[in-house]
Amino acid sequence: MFGGRFVGEAARRRLVPGDEIDIPLIRGDGSLHIVELKRAMSLRKPLVKQHRGAWVPAADVHDAVGQEINYLVGLDENRQKIRRELGIETRRASAVVLIGHPAVQPDVPEQDINEALRTFNSHMSRVEVLTYKELIDNAERSLGSQEAGSPAASSPAEGRSRKPSTDQRLLLMRLDRRGT
Repeated sequence: MFGGRFVGEAARRRLVPGDEIDIPLIRGDGSLHIVELKRAMSLRKPLVKQHRGAWVPAADVHDAVGQEINYLVGLDENRQKIRRELGIETRRASAVVLIGHPAVQPDVPEQDINEALRTFNSHMSRVEVLTYKELIDNAERSLGSQEAGSPAASSPAEGRSRKPSTDQRLLLMRLDRRGT
């Protein structure tokens, strides 16, 4: 689901005292990439909000990014011990936050949500924010899915439904149980 950049998952989720990583992935160069799972379809607050005429990430997105930054600081501070004991390189660690789905904020066009998060991500160096729908759409595109290859897949406004398919809903429900 996360693409060919990763060669496996770390055996332990607690690499630093007090922090438990949802999904610790190992990149091809041996460095760590952490995935933070937040709520998808049961997100109770908006992903984005209006600020001075533009869509910007809302508080839950900022809180999740702050949590990941704290994890990265802990990994940086414990780099030598983690590398010595587990053989995992944390110097170049990065993170992704999976949060929300455009269907939970139907009053905001999906394109506006994606653009607000893309703009936000462009100013971050080690943390990226994605909606679950973006992750699924990216996976479908990378697998060469016929639906993902259609023109409608690239533009929700051109006919592709914002609502998740049955398979996507099942995946999102499982991830929601895992996310906090």
